[in-house]
Amino acid sequence: MHVQTSLTRSIPQQLYLPEQVAEFEGEAAARAGLDLWQLMQHAGAAAWECLQQQITVDAEIAVLCGPGNNGGDGYVLAQLAIAEGYTVRVFAIGEPKSAEGQRAIQGWLEAGGEIEPLADWLEQDPDYIVDALLGTGLNSEVSGDIRECIEAVNDSALPVLAIDIPSGLNANTGVVMGVAVVASHTVTMVAVKRGLTTAMAADYIGQLWFADLGIQREFRLLTEPAAWWLQKSQLVHDLSPRKKVCQKGNFGHVVVIGGSAGMAGAVRLAATAALRTGAGKVTVICEPGQEVLIGIQPELMVRGLHADAAEADELVERASVIAIGPGLGQSHWGRQWWQRFCQRSQEKPMPAVIDADALNLLAMNLRDGDDLPLSEGNVFTPHPGEAARLLQCQIVDIEQNRWLASDTLQELLIGTVVLKGAGSLISGTSGTAVCTHGTPAMAIAGMGDVLTGIIAGLLAQAPALGLNIDSAAKAAVLVHSLAAEYAARGHSRGMLATDVIAEIPRFVNPRNDVV
Repeated sequence: MHVQTSLTRSIPQQLYLPEQVAEFEGEAAARAGLDLWQLMQHAGAAAWECLQQQITVDAEIAVLCGPGNNGGDGYVLAQLAIAEGYTVRVFAIGEPKSAEGQRAIQGWLEAGGEIEPLADWLEQDPDYIVDALLGTGLNSEVSGDIRECIEAVNDSALPVLAIDIPSGLNANTGVVMGVAVVASHTVTMVAVKRGLTTAMAADYIGQLWFADLGIQREFRLLTEPAAWWLQKSQLVHDLSPRKKVCQKGNFGHVVVIGGSAGMAGAVRLAATAALRTGAGKVTVICEPGQEVLIGIQPELMVRGLHADAAEADELVERASVIAIGPGLGQSHWGRQWWQRFCQRSQEKPMPAVIDADALNLLAMNLRDGDDLPLSEGNVFTPHPGEAARLLQCQIVDIEQNRWLASDTLQELLIGTVVLKGAGSLISGTSGTAVCTHGTPAMAIAGMGDVLTGIIAGLLAQAPALGLNIDSAAKAAVLVHSLAAEYAARGHSRGMLATDVIAEIPRFVNPRNDVV
């Protein structure tokens, strides 16, 4: 049996819910001239093509099959492997009830294969495991024999190919349902499920592959994407080179408000990042007494001012973008500035980036039952803890469904929300996008301040670049994560936020050979 698989490591930007795939894949297949059995053949063949690239001809393969159509894909793969002379054993729990699944079992048996109890694989010593246990329909905790099997797979440290999704990973949220297979490779089918891109997914999917099974065009005509996967190539489009004739006034004036006593470094990081991103001018308003620490960066204009100072009004009036929060604190000075900013936002709205303690002060306003004290159209950059305070819930509630949290915040705050984390989500009026670039080395103080500065810097240049607020925020998240990847040099610890700032120009001046 030879099937054209269309297997690729190039991942589409369109992301979908598993429910969308379940609802529309049959009709999409019919429109493409395929029946469901042919679709299952294509799925098994795509997974087999991927596996062949990872193993040698003398490899012994254990295929673990579950009771759904994901298991059916596993039987197809096993039949293809045995036909090419590989040593293959199938271990199963239950049987697929669909006609296609039963046909896949029959084909495996007719090829001379046997079906052994799932638990028996523990007594074997295969070279490679194929995970065809649960698929994308999982919506409850993994338990019983399958849980024990998954735990044993992970304990074995053997390489694993997951068909469609690692068993135990929620295809909608990316959350582990009690336990999940840690795969070396995952071949996802028909459409990329959004749960593969955020929450815990990065630690489980390994190298991601995509196979549209020959129905991608038909599927896309039937339903709209649930989200978008940001790809670094779009920076070439978003951040075009400047015209040769220009001056700093063309690229905006960012005013960063923050830097209370003991936290001057945060505002300096944000302001320097805005400069490195290309803002025409950057002014810092800090607590009096902190000016020298921030002014070490000579390109910054620094003023130590209280919120009621006459000069403060003049500075804010001249700004094209305000960033508030890095090092703001919650002392009297920070609270007064937050109140002044909110008043200014309502009187004369302008693009603003709201981060750190500004988010915490906003959460206090909302907790006290106040209306949103800001104009619409700001960019908010919470990490999960700040998001939980804004939504008056626990951090675990945020992480259980980051998509829902991001969308809920966007509706509450009537702006663009960047929910930071592994698989940062950017939710705005144009929907939600996810950025999977980045590195564990970013888990260090000051990294969020740098992101705030990059967003502010791109918002300041948005008119010149032809970007709206959502697009500028997405580009900023990409620049931030790519600069961090580059600065980390493959290491997972030891990077500083200032290391990332140094690499920003590389990615705000994208060329095809760079991105």
